[in-house]
Amino acid sequence: MPCHARSSKSSRRRPSVLPSRPPSRIEARLNLDEPGERNAAELIRRYTTGRWPLWRLLGMHREGLVLYCAVEWLRTGKGRHPEKYALAEVALDHIGVHWHYCDSAAAARTALLAKRAASNSA
Repeated sequence: MPCHARSSKSSRRRPSVLPSRPPSRIEARLNLDEPGERNAAELIRRYTTGRWPLWRLLGMHREGLVLYCAVEWLRTGKGRHPEKYALAEVALDHIGVHWHYCDSAAAARTALLAKRAASNSA
C-alpha cells in the first residue's frame, strides 16, 4: 500500500527550461509535404539542435528552391577552416548544402540581406 508522507525538506522549484522571450518571426515557409523541403527542414533541425549543434542560425531567407541561412559554425577547428561564420545555401529540391565563409556575424547577415534585397527587387 503506497504511503504519502510529506517530506521534511521543503521542495525547491526548478527554473523553467522554456525560453522567456517570445518566438521570433517566421523567416521562411516550407511545405513539409514535399520530400525535398522536408529533408531541408530536418537537416537544419539536426544542424542547429541537440547536445552538440553544428550551427547557430543567425537568419534565414527562401528564394525559390534555395534556403539561404546565415550561420555561425559552433564546431570549428583551428586547422583547415578557422572561419566561423558563413552564408549557407540549402537546396530544397535535393539534398545539398553549399556555403560561403564570411569574416563576421555581421558580414554573414549582410550577405543574407543582400540576397533578400535581390529577390525582392526582381
